[in-house]
Amino acid sequence: MLRTRSLLPLLLLLAAAAAYAAQIVGGPLVVHAGPKSATIVWVVQDFQVELGDSPDSVDRTSAPGLRAVRVSFTGLKPGKRYYYKVPGRDGLGGSFRTAPRGDADFQFVVFGDTRTRHKMHRDIVEAIVRDTEPDFVIHTGDLVSNGRESAQWPRFFEIEAPLLRKAAFFPVLGNHERNSPHFHDFFAIESPYYSFDWGRAHFVILNSDYGNVAASKETKERFWDDQLRWLERDLAEHQDAALRFVAMHHPPFTAVKRRQRGKKRVGDMVPLFEKYNVTAVYLGHDHNYQHHVIGGVHYIVTGGGGAPLYPVDAPLDGVTLKVESVEHYVRVAVQGDRAVSEAVTLDGRIIER
Repeated sequence: MLRTRSLLPLLLLLAAAAAYAAQIVGGPLVVHAGPKSATIVWVVQDFQVELGDSPDSVDRTSAPGLRAVRVSFTGLKPGKRYYYKVPGRDGLGGSFRTAPRGDADFQFVVFGDTRTRHKMHRDIVEAIVRDTEPDFVIHTGDLVSNGRESAQWPRFFEIEAPLLRKAAFFPVLGNHERNSPHFHDFFAIESPYYSFDWGRAHFVILNSDYGNVAASKETKERFWDDQLRWLERDLAEHQDAALRFVAMHHPPFTAVKRRQRGKKRVGDMVPLFEKYNVTAVYLGHDHNYQHHVIGGVHYIVTGGGGAPLYPVDAPLDGVTLKVESVEHYVRVAVQGDRAVSEAVTLDGRIIER
């Protein structure tokens, strides 16, 4: 027993040293920011290990992999900006603001579908950093082209770095993430759907990627039914929130004609959004900007983050308020029980307010 206790500090020290020694290829960034807690994550690439039966021979070489290193902090103060620095050769750091309590005003940014056209993705990030001061960012999915290919993630983090080091990050799982373990590891996501509060507003992040949930139809259906039951409980428990926002990847309504089929499962959520007075649902998947209002709920498609644009060729009569095929992001200013949403192009033009 004494031997085990004496070794424990050494093991912890070695683990920390290994994490810092490995090359940082993603982050640092802040996830799960709440009023009194936050988690800082960075992604490292492990070294190769060579193995042989003599000092001069190498028979096997391990493949370097990516993994996340996480540090969680509790006991923080609501609505306060904190600064952090990750030890190591690069001395990387940033800042974030914890969620406020009560009626404090705040701003957040929403955008998505950054998986390709990396220069355009970079331009979007630069425009957000230049023109906004978001407290947090919601990404509506399809962060990369194939979430299971580890080589694609370092570029995403490098492009996003100026934004990720100044605001907390809440990602949505898109179909191009392919339900990858990397997505769950890098963003410390333990549940496929979750919610959080910011001021008097309540936010729900859903997993609409029915196709990649599981291999069997039975498992997919069970997952979907469980998520619907969870969603209803969550919304029912937060009817005292001044505003209720939802984010997921696949839109139940779209002005892209070729995408207007196959919406049944996502459409199952619509009655719950209406029943529990959801303010707005933010979506991706279609690479353009769309704004629809149905049953008093605003559906905003913001998929102009870099992927090739789609034409908006089939607006919905009596439902569609605005569509435009253009690169953009959405910024939302919350003031008490009022939210003002603006869709903004790269050059600062307001598509819609």
